[in-house]
Amino acid sequence: MGVPLLLLLTALCYIHSAQGQAVFLDLPATVSVPESSANGAVISNLTLVNCSSSNPSVTISRVIPAAEYFNPPTQTRISADEYALQVTLSSSAALNADVVNEFVLEISAQCGSDIAVGQLFVRILDDLPEPQCEPQFSSQVGDTVQVYSSVPASSTVYVVTLREPKYSPVVCKITRPSPSPFTILQNGHVLAPASGFSNAAATYQLQILVTDSLGNTCNGTLTIKVLPVYNNPVNFTTSSVSVTIMENGGPNQMVTTVKAQGSHVLYEMITATADYYIQSGTGTIRSTYNLDLETTPSLVTTVLEVRAYDRYQRSNSATVTVTINVLDVNDIAPKCSPAIIVDVVPQTAPVGYVFADFSCTDPDYNATTLSYSIIPNTNSLYSFRMQGSQLQINNTLNYDSYEMASVGFQYSATVVVTDGGTPKMTTNIPVFITVTAVNNYNPVCVGPSSFSVNENAPFGTVVGQINATDADYPFNNVQFSIDGGQNPPVFYVVPRTGEIKLLGPLDYETTSSYSLKMKVVDLHNDILPDPADQRTTFCTVTISVTDYNDNPPVCTPPFYFATIYSTLVTTANVVTLTCSDKDATARLSYGIVGGNINGRFRMTGASVQHNAFSYNPDGLMDPVNYELLVQVTDSSVSPVFTTTATVFITVIPWTTTQPTTIRTTPAPEKQTRIINKTLEYWQPDIWFMVVLTITGVLLLSAIALLTWALCTRSALCARGAGELSQPLLPDSSAANPEATAQDHKHVPPPKEKKDLAPVSPLSLQFDGRAQDPVSGREYLFNSHTGERRWL
Repeated sequence: MGVPLLLLLTALCYIHSAQGQAVFLDLPATVSVPESSANGAVISNLTLVNCSSSNPSVTISRVIPAAEYFNPPTQTRISADEYALQVTLSSSAALNADVVNEFVLEISAQCGSDIAVGQLFVRILDDLPEPQCEPQFSSQVGDTVQVYSSVPASSTVYVVTLREPKYSPVVCKITRPSPSPFTILQNGHVLAPASGFSNAAATYQLQILVTDSLGNTCNGTLTIKVLPVYNNPVNFTTSSVSVTIMENGGPNQMVTTVKAQGSHVLYEMITATADYYIQSGTGTIRSTYNLDLETTPSLVTTVLEVRAYDRYQRSNSATVTVTINVLDVNDIAPKCSPAIIVDVVPQTAPVGYVFADFSCTDPDYNATTLSYSIIPNTNSLYSFRMQGSQLQINNTLNYDSYEMASVGFQYSATVVVTDGGTPKMTTNIPVFITVTAVNNYNPVCVGPSSFSVNENAPFGTVVGQINATDADYPFNNVQFSIDGGQNPPVFYVVPRTGEIKLLGPLDYETTSSYSLKMKVVDLHNDILPDPADQRTTFCTVTISVTDYNDNPPVCTPPFYFATIYSTLVTTANVVTLTCSDKDATARLSYGIVGGNINGRFRMTGASVQHNAFSYNPDGLMDPVNYELLVQVTDSSVSPVFTTTATVFITVIPWTTTQPTTIRTTPAPEKQTRIINKTLEYWQPDIWFMVVLTITGVLLLSAIALLTWALCTRSALCARGAGELSQPLLPDSSAANPEATAQDHKHVPPPKEKKDLAPVSPLSLQFDGRAQDPVSGREYLFNSHTGERRWL
C-alpha cells in the first residue's frame, strides 16, 4: 500500500509543478503482462494532458532491453489538450519470462515545442506451466527423420525434446498407430522396431503425447522414412587429381570436376576450406570468391580431400585428393613512390641534378624486374634522362625564352615504369619541373652612340635614344642612368626608354661636345630580385652641339678715324675694320649704309676704299669730312644679327685731283634693321603635371581625414549609443556539455512560468534509469522535472 501511495503523491506533485506543460498522467507506471498474451493485446492505457498540438507525435523512443514486441501508442483526442493513449503487443511479440522478465519502455510525446517523456515498466509473468514441445515437432506438419533399413534393431532414431521441461517426471507415449512397431522411452528416445526394418521403403507416422506430473500435456507428429541400403560400391578411378587455374577468375570460377563410380553418388568436401566449394550433385569444384595471390599468397597451392558417397548409404563412400595450383596473372601495374614529381629548380641547375630516386615495386605475386623510361613533351625534349631509377637533368634547363614563358616556365614529362610480366603493365609518373630565373647575362649596348643637338634646342628636347639588350627573360628589361660627369647637369636619360633629353642650356661657343658615361642595369631577372645580383654595363655616348647664330658681330673699336689725300690711289685701303663674331659659323659681310656722300667710298671686304674725289670749283665739290656708317652682318639667312661701326674720314684736297661729272648725290635709302632676340622660357613635361596633380589630391585627402578625426572627437559629431545587447542567460550546461547536448534533444527549456508553487522535495528524487542511444551512457532521471544525472 505504501508504494502506490508514494507514486500517487509523486504524480500529484509533478502535475502541480508542471501546469501548462505536456505530461503523462499515468507515468511512470508498472504493468504485468502474461507471457501467453496474444499479439495485439493491450498492455497499458495512458493519458497525455496539457498537449497544445492538434496531432502530437507519440512514440516508444526506447525499449530496454531492445525488442520489437510493442506497437507505437495509438492516440484518441479527448479534449483540446488531452489525449488517451494505448500501448499494445506487436505481431512479432514472443514473450518468455524465462528469457526476459521485464521491459522498460521510454515513451515520448512531441506537443509543439513541448516534449513529454515517461517510463512504462512491463513485467512478464510466467503463466505457461505445461510442457512445451519443440515448434517443429508440435506443428501441424510435424518433424521428419530418415533412417537406413540397416539401422540396428531397437536403436534410437529420434529424441523428443521440450522447450521448458517442468514438473518431472515427464511421460512420453505413442498414441498412434496403436499398437506401434516403435518404442518410446521416458527420456523421449524413439527406438527402432525390435525386429528391425523388413520394408526398406516404408514410411511411418507417429503421434506422440507428452505429459508432466501435473497432467499438463503437449503432443507432436513424427514421420520416419526408411531408406534402402545398396550394395553397389562407390569408388574413384584415381586417388589424386592435380589441376592448374589462373588467378582473378572471379567468384564461382570453375576449378575441376571429380567423378566417382557408383549409384546415387553425392560429393562433399572433407577438407575444411573457405576458398572452394563442391556441388554435391555434380562433383564440380568452384572458387568461393575471386582468387588473388597478391592478397592471399597461400592460394598458390591448395590440397583438398573430396568424398563421394551413396546418398542412401553414407558408409558406401570413397575419397580423392585434389591439388589446385593457382598461377599468377600479371594484372597489377608497378607501384612507385613518389607518385608525382613537382619540383622547382634554378635555370643554372647542373647537368646530372637528381630530381628523384624512385622506389618502385611490382605488387604481383611473381614480382618481375622493372625498367624505367621517360616520355618528354615538346618543350622538355632531351632535357631529362633516367639513370636507373633516378630522374636527372640531361641538358641545361632554359628559362630565357618566349616558349618557356608561354608554359609558365614549366617542363613537363612522364616517367614510365614497366614490369617484366606478360602482358606488361606500366605506371606513369607525371613530372612537372618549374625553372626559376637566374640573372646570368650582362646587358649589351646596341645602336648609335653619337648624337647632335643644336645649341638653341629648348628644355626637354630629345637628343637621341640609347638602346641596350639583355638576354635574360624578360628580355631587354633594363634601366638607364648617367653615371656622373655633368656639373651642372645638362642632359638626363629616361630610365626605362633610354631617351636622352636636354636638361640645361647649351652654348656651342663654350662647349661643343659632351661625352656621357651611360650606366645600363638589368631589372627583375632573378626569382627574388636583389640589387646585389643585378648586372651592369657602361656605355659612352657622345653628343655634339651644333652652332646657332645667337651672337651679333662686334667691332673693336666701334669708331675709326682716318685722314687721306684726295690723290690716294683708289685701290688703297682707307680703313680696315676689326670685327668678330662668337658664332663659329658666322660669315661677316660689310656695307656702307650712311654718310657716303656722292658715293665716294666703297667696302672691299672689311676695308673702306674710295673712289675719285672732285674738288673743282667749276664742278661737283666733294666735302672734305665724311662720317661713314658701316653695317656688319653675320649671316645671310635668319636669324641675322648686325652691328654698325662709324668711320670718320678727313680728305685733304690736292691740286691734281681730277674733277668729276656733275651729278646729284641721292639721299641714302634708309634700311630697316632686324634684330632677333631669343626668349628663353621653361615648359614642364606632362609627367611633372601628373605628379603635381596627384600630390594635390593626396594633400586635400589628408586635410579631409584630419578634419574628420578632429570632428569625431567632439561632442557634436559623436555617434549615438548603439542598441543594448541582449543579456546572456547563464549556461548551466557548462559543467557537462555532453549531457546538455543530449538533454536538449529530448527536453526543451521550460517555458516561463509565473507564481509557481514551491516544489516538494519528493519531486526532486530520481525515479528512473535509462541509457542514451547516441553515447551509450547511462543516467538517472526524474520523469516529473526532466532532470538527469549521468552515471
